[in-house]
Amino acid sequence: MSANCDLSLSIAMASGYSMGKRKRKHHNTSFPWMLEEKNLFIAKTGNEIVTDAGWEKISFEEARKLFSPETFQEWYELFLENTDISQILSESNVDIDLDDESAIDKFLQRSNWTPKQVNLVVAKAIYKSHAWVRVLLISTPDVEEPYFQNYEMEAIRLGIQLRKYIKEDIPVINDSKDAVRHLYGRYALIGWQPRNCVTAAHNLKISQATKVYNELLWDEDWVDEEDEIY
Repeated sequence: MSANCDLSLSIAMASGYSMGKRKRKHHNTSFPWMLEEKNLFIAKTGNEIVTDAGWEKISFEEARKLFSPETFQEWYELFLENTDISQILSESNVDIDLDDESAIDKFLQRSNWTPKQVNLVVAKAIYKSHAWVRVLLISTPDVEEPYFQNYEMEAIRLGIQLRKYIKEDIPVINDSKDAVRHLYGRYALIGWQPRNCVTAAHNLKISQATKVYNELLWDEDWVDEEDEIY
């Protein structure tokens, strides 16, 4: 383990919480961006849930199984709008004038062309033998990259869900300071550690997961009670 992970800096944010439901506590700091960086850090103990968000490339057909038909169709239409049509025509050995939008639309409708692989945005959480993955969306980089902090926040929420499941009073950590900052007043025992401390979650693949949340399963399982902290 690296020196950064072995820092013994202690903080007060972790004291006094239990895994039982507690009413929301009001912090002195009203706005998350006003929290000092040192208050986001939580010292590594070797007994925490590590979380991360990232991308994973899988086959188009496998990706379709993870989303509702409506969600997938919305993505596919957006994908076509942002894809180089000339590349699709080249792969299909079709010669169509790129200025002839009507002919291109007819080709796409008839051919049912799809990419061989797609990138998924996934949230991941690991604790001992538990390795959970939640599939968030199909990648459209121009849309998601400016807001990737939001997906790190979903990774933390996945860690919260795992903590409820194992019924352990342990920290949930993530390597995004901004994600931790925005959820700091909502959930107990969450904190930031540097990237090398969440490597296990970063490297987790869907095929290695002990539980995979698709779009429907997460909506059924996740209950976020507004007035309580976990």
